[in-house]
Amino acid sequence: MITLIMTNVFLGLTFIVIGFITLKSPWTIKQWRYASEEKRKNIDIKGLQELYCKSMVCGGLGLILVGIVNYFVKGNWSLYALMIIVFAMTGYMIARTRRYDKNPKSKKEMTIAATVVALSLFLVVGLFIGGKMESKVTVDENGLTIGGMYGFTIAKENIDTIYMAMMNELPKVKMRTNGYNDGQVAKGNFRLDEWGACKLFIHNAKEPVIVIKSEGKYTILNLYEAETTKNLYNELQNF
Repeated sequence: MITLIMTNVFLGLTFIVIGFITLKSPWTIKQWRYASEEKRKNIDIKGLQELYCKSMVCGGLGLILVGIVNYFVKGNWSLYALMIIVFAMTGYMIARTRRYDKNPKSKKEMTIAATVVALSLFLVVGLFIGGKMESKVTVDENGLTIGGMYGFTIAKENIDTIYMAMMNELPKVKMRTNGYNDGQVAKGNFRLDEWGACKLFIHNAKEPVIVIKSEGKYTILNLYEAETTKNLYNELQNF
């Protein structure tokens, strides 16, 4: 959760800094930087600078506000708010740019812009869906395999300990090193107090989790339904 809050605040400050840099230097704006002298006559660069600065600053302040509120009001809503703010800011900037840049856009330029926006949206939505999707867990004679995002296999002979616990009984999560975390679902590589580098596949932080120690490292996992997690634990105990 702290990582998500810090991400919002860091992105917000970054947006604000970029906004003020844009206000001071027109060369940060692509339309101006690559335009010919003839095309620059059709660009209201001051208006464009103010548009970009205001958009970035407002977006940045919005992200910081979300981060601060998220510190007091826990939940995965802040991830949705982050995406809404970024896409709203980007869409507003694209729509308002035509007011200050009167140069006609070629079909190729419009196609490239639409493609970039579509791919960005696809990437964000894909990451969100992939993160929320329950990991497929299979147990066989070879060991335990966790599928999906950040999935991997633990060989049976390498498993040292398996037990169940509540998340608040385990060392605190210090940071995410490479993974997905929306405040409710956590997948990938994280660092925990005392345990160091760990693999997390937590779908519901309020329900019991399975803790697996393998080759000196910990994997912590559960599924959306507590009963399904319990059944998986029993299966691991018997294999």
